[in-house]
Amino acid sequence: MSKIAVCGSGSVHDDLVAEKAKQLGVEIARSRNVLLTGGCSGYPYAALRGAILENGKSICYSPAKDKEEHIGDYSFPFEESSEYIFTGKGIPERNFDLIKAADAVIILDGKIGTLNEFTIAFALGKKIGILENVNGISTLIPKIAEICDKKGESDNIVYSDNEKELIKRLNV
Repeated sequence: MSKIAVCGSGSVHDDLVAEKAKQLGVEIARSRNVLLTGGCSGYPYAALRGAILENGKSICYSPAKDKEEHIGDYSFPFEESSEYIFTGKGIPERNFDLIKAADAVIILDGKIGTLNEFTIAFALGKKIGILENVNGISTLIPKIAEICDKKGESDNIVYSDNEKELIKRLNV
């Protein structure tokens, strides 16, 4: 059983991308892997909902120090069926804990926070899946990886526009 982090925009800009994120959660659960998220809204939350629908295991790395701060100060959703690790580190510091705990990281859409999660995963040599044909930072990842690649780290990145295939290609 591997841990797969889903990283992306904390707001939903596109219902089709939200559905793809939800399907990622479904596929992670069906493959008997554990879904990790940053505990936020948006596409990571859609993935969490997908995993929950399949009775999958999920762990959320919250930037908050406790449930009250998670809900009250960050206005993040809380799912009783998910495990929460309250880092108390804020954003973006909690990103390091999230990515370090993951065996693989999936990037879809996103902005600066998602870019931060990608660069941590890339620097740590994690397996990275890029969901193609979505917007945001994920469209720039091939160029960023090419510029930053010094030791073949780009070999750890797989690309697909199909959620099930992406999980399979991560080989976790």
